[in-house]
Amino acid sequence: MKRNLLMFTCCFLFLGSSLFAQSSGKYGLPKSKDYDRWSVGISFGQTLFLGDVLKDSKNNNAFKDLPFTPNFGLQLTRQLSHSVGLRLSGSYGMFEAGPSREKIGPTAYTVNFESPVMEGALEGVYTFGNISHLKRNKKFHFYVSLGIGMFNFDGELKDSATKILIAKTGNVSEIMIPASLGFKYQIKKFDLGLSYDFRKTFTDKVDGVNKELSEYDNYAFIRLNINYAIGKKNKHMEWINPMEVVYNDIADLKDRVDLLSGDKDKDGVGDMFDKDNATPEGQKVYGDGTSVDTDGDGIADTKDGDPFSLKGAKVDANGVEIDTDGDGVPDSRDLEPATEKGKLVNFQGITIKMDDPIGGGGAVSFLPSVFFDTNSSEVKQQYKDRILVVARALKANPELKIMITGNTDITASEQYNDKLGLKRADAVKNHLVKVYGIDAARLSTESKGEKDPLANTANKPMNRRVDFSVVK
Repeated sequence: MKRNLLMFTCCFLFLGSSLFAQSSGKYGLPKSKDYDRWSVGISFGQTLFLGDVLKDSKNNNAFKDLPFTPNFGLQLTRQLSHSVGLRLSGSYGMFEAGPSREKIGPTAYTVNFESPVMEGALEGVYTFGNISHLKRNKKFHFYVSLGIGMFNFDGELKDSATKILIAKTGNVSEIMIPASLGFKYQIKKFDLGLSYDFRKTFTDKVDGVNKELSEYDNYAFIRLNINYAIGKKNKHMEWINPMEVVYNDIADLKDRVDLLSGDKDKDGVGDMFDKDNATPEGQKVYGDGTSVDTDGDGIADTKDGDPFSLKGAKVDANGVEIDTDGDGVPDSRDLEPATEKGKLVNFQGITIKMDDPIGGGGAVSFLPSVFFDTNSSEVKQQYKDRILVVARALKANPELKIMITGNTDITASEQYNDKLGLKRADAVKNHLVKVYGIDAARLSTESKGEKDPLANTANKPMNRRVDFSVVK
């Protein structure tokens, strides 16, 4: 009988180790090094002696009015897998039983039985509920355990009335089979639980009374248990559902597929490769999903007030080159960077005189162009500084007159573009009159529509503009 139970216990522990060996790291499953595996615990509770000497009772309730006989225990547990652990434990308690009428030798006595008990055991622990396809992470576990152990006792039988020693068992150690059923609840790195720990012995001499045809003298503990998980990972293997890892991998794979197939900003570049997932719809982008920036000034073409700035030139928040002296010629091309306010300059930023005509048609000065959005005649805020340059020139030279010429790209019909070009010229004229008080008689408007492009069709934003020319 002892041999069969011992073989069964060893098989149980071996099975737990095999389950761990087969599941650690294969087929993408989590590895043991990813988790904390050790825990220590203490226990405290009531000891129940289940032997021949039991309290006499008229209603045959042997457990009525049992004395409180405490027991204390220590445990060290190592998880072999998410559900299987190996527990080494030690306990100390007291056996107390009686008064009971027992025949010892030829004489019958009313006796009490007392004995200290110490034990050590090695158990395999199987946890239910921490592998679930429905709920990923449970805080509440049921468990069972089975193992092999030794217990030591040194019992005494005394007369219940006189307390005289009647019999003594001596200091004896025996094999026992520990089995437990319990539950526990996790609180951070601790778990609290309650268990019933039964001990199957193979002797009928624990209480010093050996009755023929009686069962062995067994005992049990009812205990409160507190365990603490040892480790720095803050993920104890017992409390991790391995299916959660599978779920997370599936979710991660789905996210990657979504990244490959998704295009949130509709710019033609998959989200996984898109460095800018907030590109405005319709905006041209490079292969990495960032907006096209033709002049490399850090401002996307759709927001760039001057998408053809010189390489390396300093620009403002609108992508327009800095013009420190406000003469309409950016610093990168200005050969006279400190021109007096309101003076007329040529394309190099050099001050010119009114009586020095340059080119045909009486044009005498360089003045900056104003650009417009597609099919729009609204003056954008970023170009109002350029109109200010023109206004200063007009105020500084009262005799000066300006021709304002509207231009368009070739998106619409020629007739429509002629009208749009004139609207743009009139919009700039109205701004000069209303904001700066320039006499409207000094301002003339015309439209060249699509007839005077600056750039080819690939760079048509440069063709949506208003030009200024100074005329006598």
